[in-house]
Amino acid sequence: MIKNKDFNILLVGRLIANFGDSLYSIATMLLVYSMTGSALYTGLALFITSSAAIIQVLFSPLLDQINLKRYLIGSQFIQAILLILIPLLNHLELLKVSYIFIIMFVISLINQIIYPAQVSILPKLLNEEELVKANSLFTAAYQGSDALFNAIAGLLITIFGIFTMYYINSATFLINTIVFILLSSLISKLNQNIKTSSKSNRFKLVNHFKQLKNGLSLWKEETLFPLLVGVIFINFASTGIFANLPVFAINEIHYSFLLSTMGFGVLIGAIIAGKKKSQSILLGHFYIIGIMSIGILWFAMTFISGNSQINIITSLILFFIGWLIVGVLNVFSQTIVQLIVAPEKVGVAMGSMIGISTTLAPLGALTGGIIGNYFGVKIAMATFSMLFVLVAMYWIFNTSIRKLESITNMIQKRSEVL
Repeated sequence: MIKNKDFNILLVGRLIANFGDSLYSIATMLLVYSMTGSALYTGLALFITSSAAIIQVLFSPLLDQINLKRYLIGSQFIQAILLILIPLLNHLELLKVSYIFIIMFVISLINQIIYPAQVSILPKLLNEEELVKANSLFTAAYQGSDALFNAIAGLLITIFGIFTMYYINSATFLINTIVFILLSSLISKLNQNIKTSSKSNRFKLVNHFKQLKNGLSLWKEETLFPLLVGVIFINFASTGIFANLPVFAINEIHYSFLLSTMGFGVLIGAIIAGKKKSQSILLGHFYIIGIMSIGILWFAMTFISGNSQINIITSLILFFIGWLIVGVLNVFSQTIVQLIVAPEKVGVAMGSMIGISTTLAPLGALTGGIIGNYFGVKIAMATFSMLFVLVAMYWIFNTSIRKLESITNMIQKRSEVL
């Protein structure tokens, strides 16, 4: 553990917030489905939360200007108040799906700036030797813990019920409010030396979109363009499947375990990709076979019916293997971009890719909900699973993807050029 009080408080707060987020997200999706019985509304709920993520693009110029301590304290307290409104409105028999959607959007909006703001402040808080370890710990806390917390959330909902979770959730964010109060005054002062006028703020925003435009131009490269097209459709298909998961799941535990297998799959896949043996795999073959395998596995999972333990376990295994492959592909794709794009442009290249993928996520969720509602959940999930196969077919006919070398060979060639 890094010996820095403020960093450790931020890390603990991140873990507590992740636990609260897992409780809230699973409980809310299940609540929306229990109130409507419709995949259309679960898709709409996912559309609303993922739409809020797009606004992060507008918030990013503000990351170096906010008083982080005040924002962390205020954001946790506001979430605690908003979440407790749901069971209170239900108790008064005033709860409507529209109210849930409004609360979901506001909470998602508040959360968009928290994690990037925490990460952006680390270089100001720690020395260079501690920074790599700090980033690793934050990534593990942000992504790795989700798998465990999603499983716990499902069990708690099954035992105590959906509405009880909101009281627990509200208490969780109140605890986090107190945790962030313990941050030193240094956190409040780190950004105070950056004083900007409204004119300079407008300049920053214009410059931000200019950088995003420059980042998009990098994807014209013959290898990166088909890679980006594939990522766009994969992200679109994934959110379409997520929109239908609450309806597809047999019960709360099955739903939470499906989300947990996603987290564990991505985490283990990332670990596998980091092994030296994995870096000698021919990427052209792996990309095509890997994406096609995901589509086939999830297509098969869609038509597993019945409440038997074997069927439930089989669905979890198929979902897990698919996300494990995604975890490997995520690491390989990031490495490919880092090796092809000039070092000074890697950040904007990755940012633009994430921006495009995030922009289409709400559309995938809404489309998934509509198809699930009018044609059935199995048809919807099977359709989105086949999109993965179509991406594989697109890559088969793309020479630059098909001829991708191993990471080891790409590193060797890059070192020879440098």
